Amino acid sequence: MPADVGQRAVKAWDMSDPSICQSEGWRDDWCAKAIAVGRGGYTDLESQEMDVRLISFDEPATAEALFAGEGTADEVGQNPPGDEIDGYEPMSSAAGWAGRGLYVRQGAVVAKVEYAWAEGREVPDRLMDVTRMVVERVQQAQSGDNPTASMR
Repeated sequence: MPADVGQRAVKAWDMSDPSICQSEGWRDDWCAKAIAVGRGGYTDLESQEMDVRLISFDEPATAEALFAGEGTADEVGQNPPGDEIDGYEPMSSAAGWAGRGLYVRQGAVVAKVEYAWAEGREVPDRLMDVTRMVVERVQQAQSGDNPTASMR
């Protein structure tokens, strides 16, 4: 992540306890089939924050059956990353904050990427850049490589 975003917290869990998956905001039917979940949060505590949540399944067909991305070019631009993608509006933003989010599937992994910023602050919209990086890292991991993708 860019240095100006600052603080971060990263967690990963296997699915020996499905309630963890549910507490991370994933649907019950997804948690029943998940093999792992993870989350990375990044913030400068003043003007911007990013949240990346991952859920992994045993095979791409499972993820594909659960997630049918219908992102339009107006919503996600031309040639968006991933196998499937959808945009969404965050359900609850803190007062004075705005945000946007994307769900993206790459193989057997679905990521939920959310970018929020304090209204009136001059910060770049990094949602698509972060999403591309996440997809590239997932592709690298699925190929057996160390994930090294970064925001360029």
